[in-house]
Parts: sequence; C-alpha cells; structure tokens
Amino acid sequence: MTAAWVAKVEPQPGKRLEFGDTVVPGLELRVTENGAFSWAARKRIREGERTGQFTRIGLGSYPAMGLAAARKAARAALGKIVAGHDPNATRKAAKAKAAALAAEKTLKARLAEWQAAKEGDWSPRYAAEVERICRKEIEPTLGKKILSAVTVEDWSALVAKKRKTTPAAAATLFRVVSSFTGHAEVAGWGAVPLPRKAGAVLAPAVDPRGRLLSDKELAAIWHGAEKLSPKPRCFVRLLILTGARREEVAGIVAGEVDREAGTWTVPGSRTKNGKPITRPLCPLALAELNLIWPEKCGPSYGLMGSVKGGTLSGFSGIKRRLDSASKVKGWRVHDLRRACRSTLAKLHVPQDHAEAALGHISGRSSLVKTYDQHDYAAEIIAALNLWQGHVAALVAPGKSAKILSIKAA
Repeated sequence: MTAAWVAKVEPQPGKRLEFGDTVVPGLELRVTENGAFSWAARKRIREGERTGQFTRIGLGSYPAMGLAAARKAARAALGKIVAGHDPNATRKAAKAKAAALAAEKTLKARLAEWQAAKEGDWSPRYAAEVERICRKEIEPTLGKKILSAVTVEDWSALVAKKRKTTPAAAATLFRVVSSFTGHAEVAGWGAVPLPRKAGAVLAPAVDPRGRLLSDKELAAIWHGAEKLSPKPRCFVRLLILTGARREEVAGIVAGEVDREAGTWTVPGSRTKNGKPITRPLCPLALAELNLIWPEKCGPSYGLMGSVKGGTLSGFSGIKRRLDSASKVKGWRVHDLRRACRSTLAKLHVPQDHAEAALGHISGRSSLVKTYDQHDYAAEIIAALNLWQGHVAALVAPGKSAKILSIKAA
C-alpha cells in the first residue's frame, strides 16, 4: 500500500473490502459499503486458550490516521500480540466481569440477608441493635457498594471514624462488622473478612466506667425530674427505683404492670438475656405510673410514648433537661444501674441475688448456668424492695419505712 493508492480506494456497493499491507504484514485497511475506512492489526495468537485463532486490534479511522501513522501503530499492536496479549479475550473477560458485578448484590442487601439468617439465633433486643447499627452506621456510607468491592480499608475507615467520636460505640460497630464479614465469607458471598486482631487496633475495648453516683446525687436527679413533664419524669424515676435498662422502661406497656400486686413483669422478648423478670413497684413507683395511666387502654398500650400508646424516645433531650435541673454532672443513665448494684452490695445482698435483680447472667460460668436453674424470682423482689426502701429514705424520708439489710451468710 502507498498513501496515493489508499487515497484512490473507493467503496463498492454491497461489499466490505479488506486490503493487506506488504510493508507491515498484519496491517489491514477495511472499507465498508457506506464509505467508512478503518485501520486494524490482525495476527494469529501463539499461546493460550485461543492459540491458532486470529485476533484483531482496531487502530483508527482513515483519513484521520494516515498510512505512516497506521504502520507505526500496527507495529506496536502486533508486538503486543506476539508477547501474548489477546485483546479479544481481555474484552470478553472485562465484559463477563462487568456482568457479574451487575448481578452481584449490594452490601445493604447482604446485610439484610445476614440479619434474616440470624433471626432465630439473636434475642429481639440484640437483633434491633444490629439493625440500628447497619441502618445508621454502615449503610449510609457503604450500603450501595457491591459486597466484593468493599475492602478492609473501607471497614477500617468506618470504624476509625466512629472511634473519634464514640470509642465504646466503635467497639460495638467493629464486632457487628466482624460478625457479618465472617458470615459472608462462610456463605461464599465474596466478602473480605477482617483480620482477627484488627479489633485491638481499630477499636480497642474501652475501660469500664467507674462513675458511682452518691446518695446525694441520686436524690438530686430524683428531684430534678420534678421539672420534667409527667412521662419523662415517670421514666427517670422508674429507672432509679427498678434498676431496669433504659429500653425496658421506655417500652413499658400496660399489660406488664399489675398495679394491685405492685409488680412489673418484663417479658423475655424485651430483656437483654431473653428471660422474663418481675420487679416490685413500691408506692413511689405506683404513684408515678398512676399519674400517666390512661382511663382506658389495652394490655399492649405503651405508657411512656409521646405519641399515644407508643414508646418513649428523645432520650438525649430528656437527659439534657435533667442535667440542667439536677446540677449533677458527668453521669450517664446507665450509671443508675451501677448505683443500684453497688448499694445492694452495701446492704449485704448476696451477689447472685443482686446480679439477678439487674437481669445479669453473663457473669455466671457455663457450669453454673447448666446446673443452677433457679429463677431467683423471690430474691429479685426482696433485693429490689431493699433498694427501693433505700431510695425512698433519700427522696421522701418522712414517708419511708425502716431499711432492712440482709446479712451475708
């Protein structure tokens, strides 16, 4: 081929013409019936799955690319083919990969599948916590990515960011992520598991809180609640009197309370350990509940919710108003449970009775859990009666009964 000859080539109706170059064997000029001219390099593959087959590399169109430029480009392309490069196979593999990626599920979808698979293994409370972490902490950042595209660096950045603001929450987030990636690996979802020792670096365990509210501070919190509206006030005072967890009190429903017997039974579906617990309600507790009790309601009616019959929310706002009213600083709602547990020890309540009163079973050895099937119902009532008597002596000394203590055996 010469430049002058190429310039004279004309398309032919109903035919696609192809011309080879003798100067650079493998260079071809293709001419379509519509008058489109293009250059390509064509050569047999010497190795691989397609050995012996021709592969073709497009170089450019004519006249934008002249003969000299086409020869230069052809030499480079043919050199790649000789070196083992198969552009058709590369394109085919890229297309297959793109199709596989398009068919692969997102992280959000896999998180939902994981939670569904674990539904029978987790307590309702833990399942709700995992759902919240996935929805609020993981999905906004990584939810739209396909799972195999989520890297260890992605997970690490997510946990590290959380650690800057809330170290304890970062440790919980890491445990959820680690559990999910482990499940995904076993399920064959293509997830990259986190290294086993990564938690110690990314989200080291936070030292347990040692904040112990004094009796004076406890009384100040009680009286500070007087400035809250009836339901938040009842919420705070029941937290103090019962030693219950925040979610247990916030979700209390009418059917759990026996006002005549003076008891509150939380079903296992709402407790952390999955076991029901009955707590006593002293006159102070019943007085708070009576103030918010509706004239008519069914057993599933939520007593604490700002929305009629719902569950209490807005904890941070309640806490801010309570801090302002009580003047007590540096405490958390969970510290009320620590105050209860510490006081029970001071009142000589046996350790297993005091732990049962707070709904704790995780501290018991597996052997004890296997052989000790006692429900500690009576001991829980007795221990919390002592605690409620102690609180009554602090906040309503003129009306409180004499505080009894159980001497250690």
